[in-house]
Amino acid sequence: MSNNCIITFDQNEHGTYFTGQVVTGKVIVNFNKSKKLRGIKLQICGYACAQWRRKHGRTLATNQANFKPGRKRFFTGREDYIASTTYLMGSEQGQTMTIEAGTYTYTFACPIPNHCPSSFEGIYGHIRYLAKVIFIRAGASNRTTNVGFTVLKLLDLNQENKILREPASSEAMEYFCFMYAKPVHIKVTLQQQGYVPGQFMLIHADVRNDSSVDCSKLMIMLYLRATYTADIPAMQTVSEKIMLAKRESGPVAHHCQKSYTESFRIPATAPTCEHLSKVVRVSYEVRIIAVMNWLMANPKVVIPITIGNVPLVTVGPAASPVCAPLPNELPSTSARAMELAAGIQNGGYEQTEELEDYELPEDGDDEFEIEDNVVPDRPPPTYEQAMFMTADIADTDANTVSEAARFTPRYPVFDVDTFQSPPPNPPPKKRHRRRRRAEQNDQKKQPMKDQSQSRQQEREPVESPVEI
Repeated sequence: MSNNCIITFDQNEHGTYFTGQVVTGKVIVNFNKSKKLRGIKLQICGYACAQWRRKHGRTLATNQANFKPGRKRFFTGREDYIASTTYLMGSEQGQTMTIEAGTYTYTFACPIPNHCPSSFEGIYGHIRYLAKVIFIRAGASNRTTNVGFTVLKLLDLNQENKILREPASSEAMEYFCFMYAKPVHIKVTLQQQGYVPGQFMLIHADVRNDSSVDCSKLMIMLYLRATYTADIPAMQTVSEKIMLAKRESGPVAHHCQKSYTESFRIPATAPTCEHLSKVVRVSYEVRIIAVMNWLMANPKVVIPITIGNVPLVTVGPAASPVCAPLPNELPSTSARAMELAAGIQNGGYEQTEELEDYELPEDGDDEFEIEDNVVPDRPPPTYEQAMFMTADIADTDANTVSEAARFTPRYPVFDVDTFQSPPPNPPPKKRHRRRRRAEQNDQKKQPMKDQSQSRQQEREPVESPVEI
């Protein structure tokens, strides 16, 4: 029966919405023959859920099928955001009715509150939004059809803290076994602290290895850190790290200093969410580790960053507000206009007697409007799947029969170029030994040729300058 139910969204192929929008769609039910049901119910729900269990000191993921509430080693937490229920036909406690064969179409609409966090799927919990159709049957388990949709909380980096535009820098230092030994010092610099999916991140690392141990490699990684909070049976937290990108550089020999610059593209992922949900919090960090070869702790640098879904607007080098340029055909004869023209250094205007009575627009008009930011033209984002978040959204209730349904949230991915030049440390080129050998052979043959030519010159007869 569940195969004969289709849930579609209006003018939204992938089912991606921002908070404040309205989810609209259709439920199409097709019966090949008459069915006896108590009713058909549509539920649109959004919630955050976290659950795990501890066994021998380890944290293990669990689901509703094997979850046993009330036991000390099982922890769960839940927070609801959307709970909309509509009976398309009949009711929960109604009498059994016979539904004739045919196709039935129902429309639905549900607003998304502004306080909803963005969709997220993790090991120990998730933030999930579902459209669910339940066929209520008498004397048998209900059958359900689940379809997930993505909700995005708008996170405009331009409206957040101004520090997101500033570069970030952090340092770390480790000593070899004892404090009197010389340390390994690492300094990492990021060009900014706010990014969006699809943007390239540029990381610059300076490594000064004053120790007597070689650094085998330098690992640069981007991590998503998800923190889950449970309140039943007691307040507990657990976290997981998901590696989104990784680069390796190096090595750095002992008593040497090297600099490396790496870049990677941020994949499709959820925006930073640390305050909207009490159950699931999402943050990001850049982690740089210098891997040492022997009995020495690896120097580590961690820099937190913010990932949003509206990129930073690049402003020109001048910090002062940018005035709109004057149009070429605009005459300027009044004192106010001459002051504006002198400020912009536009000397293309001449005073004439015919233009003395020309009135310029008052303050607030568009012709002399002052803009705070210059917004460049960018192509619209594409909505790509976060492949590391694929999950099964089928119901696991014992009184419900539901087929497996896979869901992967989608996030906006932008085409943003933050730097024009490639990283300054290209991969090392392979040496061609054959060419070197050929060059050496040529160099050996060269003096032999010179010697042979000198010998020939010695053998040739030389005319005497004295006449006989």
